[in-house]
Amino acid sequence: MDEELLKKKLFTERPSFHGRTSAIRNWKLADDVLHWLDKNVRRNQRTLETGCGYSTIIFALKGARHTVISPIFEEHQRIRQWCEANGIDMSNLDFKLARSEELLPALHPEPLDVVLIDGWHAFPAPFLDWFFTAKRLVVNGYLILDDTQLKSVRTLRDFLEMEQGRWALVARFKRTDIFRKISPDVFIGEWHTQPYGAKPYISLQDRLRSPVRAKFVAVVKLFPPLYRACKAVRNRMLRNNRELK
Repeated sequence: MDEELLKKKLFTERPSFHGRTSAIRNWKLADDVLHWLDKNVRRNQRTLETGCGYSTIIFALKGARHTVISPIFEEHQRIRQWCEANGIDMSNLDFKLARSEELLPALHPEPLDVVLIDGWHAFPAPFLDWFFTAKRLVVNGYLILDDTQLKSVRTLRDFLEMEQGRWALVARFKRTDIFRKISPDVFIGEWHTQPYGAKPYISLQDRLRSPVRAKFVAVVKLFPPLYRACKAVRNRMLRNNRELK
């Protein structure tokens, strides 16, 4: 069966690969992201993903030299079985049965052309997956972040989007963003030289409190004795707080 027919069969059958034996689910990448992979991944490219699923099959169909990092054996097995049943060449697939945060620091630092981060989503896992693959990604290579509706991934997405000159957003889907690495230097400088880190953090509570506080101070200043008394209380509280530290 040729590549186009195999892709059509994958999208038509919608096999479920995820979960352990007690509960099998279908947590696949969105179709538009899979189509992007199909158009942009090239034969013999060096690719890596944290997590596994339909994307693994697309990487195999495109002939990429692909590394899959996932700690659930049953998921690897189901993908292998589907590929074998449909005659898909898996000779370039390298399944790593491990947690990415434990394995990535120890992997051989081979350059990578495409990295897909779609494994463990709890904080700080997406950051670790990015940290240990960012330097390996070649200039003009692609970084794909899935599940940007989740706070941990969204924070990483927001950081990269502000890193102009290092990362460029090339595609945005409903819950997946794709960046192109445009500089070999991904960790230059200190926190204050990074646009995301240098921007002061102001919570929603602070944003709401600020106008109220400004109006309160303006009113109190109309009564100098009251203003002086409030200022003395505030200074005393700040002094006590410093002493406690």
